[in-house]
Amino acid sequence: MPKKIRELIKDLEKSGFINRGGKSSHQNFMHEEGGVVTISGKTGSTKNQRN
Repeated sequence: MPKKIRELIKDLEKSGFINRGGKSSHQNFMHEEGGVVTISGKTGSTKNQRN
């Protein structure tokens, strides 16, 4: 089962990424060494997306 959004955010922050905010359901994270990650989804979401 994939990780939940809040778990991904927690892992990113432990790795040194800083939340730079975002619009709507997008959150942008930046690392001091130049890495950038954008996560799309609400933190309270518990829906499982299946293809």
